[in-house]
Amino acid sequence: MLRLLTKTRSLFSVLKKGNAANSASPLHCFSIASPSSSSCLRPAAVGPVPSTGVRSTFGDFLPWSFRRRVHTGIYLHHTNPGRGTDSLAVTLGLLHALDRLQPGMGYFRPIDKTTIGGNRAAMMKEIYGFEDDLTSMHGVTQQKAFELITTDKTDDLMEEIYKAFEEIRKRHDFLVIEGTSLKGWGGDIATLNAKLASLLGTSAVFVTDARGAIRNEIYRPKEEWELEILESAKVSDLAFKKENVEVLADIVHALPAAMRDVEALKRLFADANIPFAGAIPEDPLLHSLQVQDVVRTLNAQLLYQVRGVRAAMSTEVTNFIVATLQLSELLAYLPKNGDPRKGSVVIADSSRSDILLSMLHLHESHTFANIAALVLTGGMRPEKHVEHLVQDQADKSSLPVLVSQLPSFETSALLSKAEATIEPSSHRKIELAQLIFEENVDMDVITRALLKEQPIRMNPKLFIHNLFKQAKANKQHIVLPEGDEPRTVQAAGTILSRDLCEITLVGNKQAIEQVAKQYRVDLSGAHIVDPSKSPRTEAYVDFLYEARKHKGMNKDMAHETLITDCNYYGTCMVALGDADGMVSGALNTTANTVRPALQVIKTSPDLPLVSSVFFMCLPDRILVYGDCAINSNPTSEELAAIAIQSAETAAAFGIEPKVAMLSYATGTSNTGPLIQKVIDATEIAKKKRPDLLIEGPLQYDAAVNPETAKTKLKGKDNPVAGKATVLIFPDLNTGNNTYKAVQQSTGAVAVGPLLQGLKKPVNDLSRGCTVTDIVTTIALTAVQASTKKSS
Repeated sequence: MLRLLTKTRSLFSVLKKGNAANSASPLHCFSIASPSSSSCLRPAAVGPVPSTGVRSTFGDFLPWSFRRRVHTGIYLHHTNPGRGTDSLAVTLGLLHALDRLQPGMGYFRPIDKTTIGGNRAAMMKEIYGFEDDLTSMHGVTQQKAFELITTDKTDDLMEEIYKAFEEIRKRHDFLVIEGTSLKGWGGDIATLNAKLASLLGTSAVFVTDARGAIRNEIYRPKEEWELEILESAKVSDLAFKKENVEVLADIVHALPAAMRDVEALKRLFADANIPFAGAIPEDPLLHSLQVQDVVRTLNAQLLYQVRGVRAAMSTEVTNFIVATLQLSELLAYLPKNGDPRKGSVVIADSSRSDILLSMLHLHESHTFANIAALVLTGGMRPEKHVEHLVQDQADKSSLPVLVSQLPSFETSALLSKAEATIEPSSHRKIELAQLIFEENVDMDVITRALLKEQPIRMNPKLFIHNLFKQAKANKQHIVLPEGDEPRTVQAAGTILSRDLCEITLVGNKQAIEQVAKQYRVDLSGAHIVDPSKSPRTEAYVDFLYEARKHKGMNKDMAHETLITDCNYYGTCMVALGDADGMVSGALNTTANTVRPALQVIKTSPDLPLVSSVFFMCLPDRILVYGDCAINSNPTSEELAAIAIQSAETAAAFGIEPKVAMLSYATGTSNTGPLIQKVIDATEIAKKKRPDLLIEGPLQYDAAVNPETAKTKLKGKDNPVAGKATVLIFPDLNTGNNTYKAVQQSTGAVAVGPLLQGLKKPVNDLSRGCTVTDIVTTIALTAVQASTKKSS
């Protein structure tokens, strides 16, 4: 059980010790927090970490899918609406249990209610002593979330939440992330929470309200009720599995005494393949009103300061008594010799000074039961001479005297609808929540799952977010030759507004500014270069002439080429160091984009070949496909070069390269000239780069599916088969069609093509590209440029 682990041992220390003793199964733990964070888990390895020999410029901040780590957070998802006190009690119980196991714990809420952190974040901060600023404990407010969702800006919502999450993650080893109910929205809350859990890279624990499952229709048969509870969990389970989020456990709560057959529930959940951690029974104390609930409901003011105000505010309310009778008659309604932690709330008109004086006296009496509070209605303070009489007594009393602005009838009506809450001062409720959680929830179910390694998931949004982060951290200068093309202008505006790169647009300044005005794009931060007027043009003429004079080019031809062909101009800027990279192709063909680069920038001497890769962003991983855009029928030598280039590109973007050379056969299962080409290419690549993991020939399924790989390789262990991250296609026909088939059939995001093999980065766009495609390619080019500078 959880309590058997000492408070000083975190999940990570327990896990490390367990694996250190098992050298046959080394564990590689990677931090996804900032390396500068003093509280984060440092990148560590138990046992040797195999080197790929390829440098990764992204370091440890990118949670790429090839890595495995222990869980660094739990996403707490409430599967159905119920009473807030019940769901909050489960959160308090779970935090209490985890706090003893994981001292570096923090709390985060993606969407919270108010503009200053929200009720729950504030409560968790006060109860558990989190040192985080309250505003950093949530992503966005509910109002902000509504605005973004209803204006079709869900991507912006996700990005804001992730930025806030990244910041708080730097300060904690482990986070409990409590999902949102987004009350009043009416949309699919389960899907929204599943997407958030996927984005934040955590596993989930479900919390299912037994009463909420049947909307308080408590007279249904027990078996029907149990099925309703299960169905509530299954709806969320489907949503989370669709987003590839692992569900660690489901906790049922608010279970009435009439149906406390926990074993039956456990069997139902097991049949549905949903881990079940326990069922928490209802407890009347959690739903009891307290004086603080009266204050909140009425927005009442405290007339006098009282002794022990925190204890007074947490006193439970047993009933409400409206004092319309004489005092002698009222006394008959006040119970005697009750629990001092409970009491009646007396409601009286502010003119009833007799009630005020007598209640202050009776509250200190040992004859009558405790009076929880006195509410004076009508919004009036007592008359001055009465205040003088009661001042001395009130200062010594612990009876809260509240002033309601409403008349007695409206006050009573409002209090009849008051809902119980749990506040930081509700010590009995908090202790009860922690106790009944510990008694009824099997934390072994959760901790066993937490102690397992898990693949670190990657999704398209996270890939793009981290790509932008890296571009911004190492800002480069990118030239866009098609300067007056509308999509290019809009993309430039986006890049500048995000402060990702320095941008130069090539073209007529007036034409570019006209397009910017038409599309309401701010280009004030961009450089605009007109080749016919730029003082640098003559230097480019000389450079182009020297580079191409052996092909018969003279200076007049060089000048004409630079004035009329924007791609040559942009390429010369990159070649001479006036820009770090170039992106073109929204209007021009691939040939027109790549040809100047081949002629002027040229290829790297070690691998004199230009090829391409696509980053295929699948729901749960990133794969690198090459070559899908440039080489139609590469030779074995060229295929080997493509494999090596693609491995280096993968590593540059933080992906451990495990290269599969694809064919229509696996291993020695078939022969033929097409297969032999792949076999030869694999041998050449291995010989040139023995430090890389390269295997072939492999069929696609054997490359990415571990079970298929085991079958086709007859159980032989292989470091690439079933685990490939880089897939090299034997020809352009296969590669181009495969990437488009995967993209169209699965909804995967294809980022690219990214050209590789040039001395400096130049990247080509599809003529059907979107503004988002251009923005992403600019960021890719910037990271490429940064990598080349640092290699």
